[in-house]
Amino acid sequence: MIYVPTKESADGVAKVVYTSKDRKSQKIFNALDWLAQLVTHIPSRYEQTVRYYGFYSNKSRGLRKKADADDGIPAIIPSAMSSKEFRQNWAR
Repeated sequence: MIYVPTKESADGVAKVVYTSKDRKSQKIFNALDWLAQLVTHIPSRYEQTVRYYGFYSNKSRGLRKKADADDGIPAIIPSAMSSKEFRQNWAR
């Protein structure tokens, strides 16, 4: 991220040049637009940011650890139905 002040900018508007992590793309924002984009990631008052859910949530990991099943690798269990039966019954 590079900040370009109004004095150095050609059109007299402060700008922020954002470069992606892989350095393949760049975006140019007005300084106020950049702040608006950045502030949208801040949770509101009394909100909690959820980082992990499902298989990786703290509760799931704790339950697996209690059951000593944390070392198991999750896998998809093959269905007993044929593919034709599965297609006909998918909505049920």
